[in-house]
Amino acid sequence: MPNPTDTASPENTGPAALPPAAAAQPPHAGHRHGSAALYSLAALSGLLLTGAFAPLASWAVAWVALVPLFSAVLKSRGPRQAARLGAVAGLVFYTISLRWMPNAVYGVALIFWCIFSLWLAMHAALMRGLWTRLEKKGAAGALAWTAAAAVSWAGIEYFRSEVWLLPCPWLGLGYSQAGNPPLLQTLSVWGVYGLSAFIAAFSAALALLGRKIRVPAAVLVCALLAAALWGRHRLAVFSPEAGTPLKVALVQAESVPVSTLIRYSLAPEALDAGLLLWPENSVMLPGSKTAAYLRLLEKELKPSRAVVAIGVGINVTENGRLRRENFMLFLNSAKKPVGRYDKMHPVPQIEAGLPASRRAAAVNTELGKLGPQICYDLAFEDGTRKVTAQGARLLVSPTLDPREWGELQHTQHSDMSGARAVEAGLWLVRAASSGRSQIIDPLGAQRAALEKGEGVLTGTAYLMDGGTFYTRLGWLFAPAALVFTILAAAWLLAGSYPRRRGG
Repeated sequence: MPNPTDTASPENTGPAALPPAAAAQPPHAGHRHGSAALYSLAALSGLLLTGAFAPLASWAVAWVALVPLFSAVLKSRGPRQAARLGAVAGLVFYTISLRWMPNAVYGVALIFWCIFSLWLAMHAALMRGLWTRLEKKGAAGALAWTAAAAVSWAGIEYFRSEVWLLPCPWLGLGYSQAGNPPLLQTLSVWGVYGLSAFIAAFSAALALLGRKIRVPAAVLVCALLAAALWGRHRLAVFSPEAGTPLKVALVQAESVPVSTLIRYSLAPEALDAGLLLWPENSVMLPGSKTAAYLRLLEKELKPSRAVVAIGVGINVTENGRLRRENFMLFLNSAKKPVGRYDKMHPVPQIEAGLPASRRAAAVNTELGKLGPQICYDLAFEDGTRKVTAQGARLLVSPTLDPREWGELQHTQHSDMSGARAVEAGLWLVRAASSGRSQIIDPLGAQRAALEKGEGVLTGTAYLMDGGTFYTRLGWLFAPAALVFTILAAAWLLAGSYPRRRGG
């Protein structure tokens, strides 16, 4: 016979049976309150990510910046809500950190901010779906989820940075460590995408602590300590001055006559330089008068004994058709042309109509092989890796950072330069139109810089044999991570994982 206490009765059902506070709440009030907390956590991650990059550039913050977002994702009702949480974090992060973009692309900046946020939304949704599959597998499942957080972050970051139709590597998570020399050395092994993955994994492991899952955090803390110790060791044993010293002169000027560029190039402090570098598009050639300009440069630069690398642009209409070119012209010490390199990565929207060269080519000069990369090229890992494999002994980069784009853009751009030097194991010299011209050693340290205004930066770089584990094999991690991410997403879509209410 059933126990009377197990049956429903007017005395133990209905609103009167609830505590007064609960009875007064409308349906789903708890969900709304919980959702507000989750979205607040997502927004907090966006703010923390902002603090990891310029102008604050607090590299330590990057290691915990994603903890609030991952915690919210684990508590979310499903992938759909997780995607919205990721989008909130992305919108906060990118609209604040890339607030200079309207200066460059005007109203299109809003589209770029939304697209950037989409990648973060995709990652959050993927991580929520994977957690549904792995949460019941104990410590092994937690470790697998942490590893998946790392690899899928790298895969998505690589896709949005280098693969899809509007590639933009800006604010990749690994670049936040520009001010952290020991951890920056790991780029010589796994590159910027590997470091991004490591940072994402660390935050994912810390987020699991909120569910009293401690094993991933213990593993990642040990891994971080090991990476830092290894980085300190590399800083101690690697000798950036082991190569052949070379005095360089980097001209920084924007929209000035050629006579001004020549005046800076022949300044007393630059006259004995072995390499002279002008910014991107510092010389705009009219197609029909190129030979005359070259004769002028040969004549006027004769007093300099330097090999010269000049950023050249052509933007003319010939026979009713627009002709655009963006290349580096190399002149020997006698000021005769000896080589040319065409830009590999035109800036989306800004350089519309400029054909992209798909060939990275080191240029033979009297100084040995030089590895050219023009401005936006340097934001991608492929060019520096390929010219290093071809025997380049120095990376050279003319850059156009327009003055009106603002100091924040200049700083974020220049903060990416050290990553390429570490990945390649080579010195890098960068002449900017405005912002920051730089001399950077193979450990990613900025040895000299011209921060603002016009002038010529002189200093010593070293010609040396480059190449690291990254340039040989480590670069394969990023495309492999993309493949993993696609397979993981397909696995979730093909399976029948439980759908949470409101997910």
